[in-house]
Amino acid sequence: MADELWREEREFWLAGVAEAVRKLDGSCLMAFQPTGIMDRAGVIAALQAAPRWQEVTMAERASIETDEVSVLAYHATARRAGAETYRALCTTTWIRRAGDWRILQHQQTPL
Repeated sequence: MADELWREEREFWLAGVAEAVRKLDGSCLMAFQPTGIMDRAGVIAALQAAPRWQEVTMAERASIETDEVSVLAYHATARRAGAETYRALCTTTWIRRAGDWRILQHQQTPL
């Protein structure tokens, strides 16, 4: 299960907006600096307004999991066109809904 979710996490960073939105749980929350706390609608608006990432590396990976919930924690190094390299500590909580994994929570602390 963990390998599958690490692939899903990577795809969330790199996939197109429609695919990223498909991964969001209906009640998801995300926290970013400087935008703050966002609900699903806010996340979708932010995804539509920002360029997608072109590359991401996830180091110092750690995870905990149950049958229905998994939490991923990692150090992300990401790049998008025309921007400086972005580094952050990240956590994502995935929840299984009707057999599919969805993002319930995601948080980034820039380094």
